[in-house]
Formats: sequence, structure tokens, C-alpha cells
Amino acid sequence: MPHRIVQAAGSRVLVRDPSAGLVQRESDALDLVALAHEHEADWVAVPADALHDDFYRLDSGLAGAVLQKLVNYGVRLGVIGDIDRWLARSEALRALVRESNRGKSVWFVANEDDLLRRLGA
Repeated sequence: MPHRIVQAAGSRVLVRDPSAGLVQRESDALDLVALAHEHEADWVAVPADALHDDFYRLDSGLAGAVLQKLVNYGVRLGVIGDIDRWLARSEALRALVRESNRGKSVWFVANEDDLLRRLGA
């Protein structure tokens, strides 16, 4: 399944192909930025399981590097899917998700419909 674009409340969301491989290093964030710019997307929606386990282990630094790169380039990120197993292991991750979901640049949501609903709110 190729990447696809969804329109929601004036935003273009690039829904990343689940088979596109793992986001597992900082340079993969640049690939997301390039995809967003190529498709003139404001948001990139990435399945939660397309993020390497290190993303959810905040001490690895991967989440910070990826999120900072996206924010620096003006690309917003929607992480779509169940991350409960990671949340159960880390108070720091719970805090990151809570704070991210209060903001306007990175959201962790259960499914694509939730992301589109939030965009329309």
C-alpha cells in the first residue's frame, strides 16, 4: 500500500505506508520531512509499530532527535496505534505523550479517525 494523502480541516496529512520500514535513526526523520515536503503535507501519520522500540525508550535519544528534527522543519507528527505496553514501562514516556497531546505538533492517537477528528476540532 503506498503512502496516501488525507485532507482534514484544511490540513494535508501524509499517511505513511505501514510497510515502508522502521523509523530507527535520526536520518529517518529527514526522510519523513522529505516525504511531507514532496507531498505538500502539514502532518505525517506514522503507525506506532513503524517506530523502532528505541523511540519509546527515551534514554536512547531517538524520540528526542526525531521529534526535534520534525518540529525544526515544520512537520507535525501523528503517531497512530497502541503504545500501552511502552506507556506501562515509563513514566517519562507517559509525560511526553501527555504533553505532546496538549500541543499542536505531535499527537499520539489510537487510530487515524482520532487524528482526523482532532485536526477538525
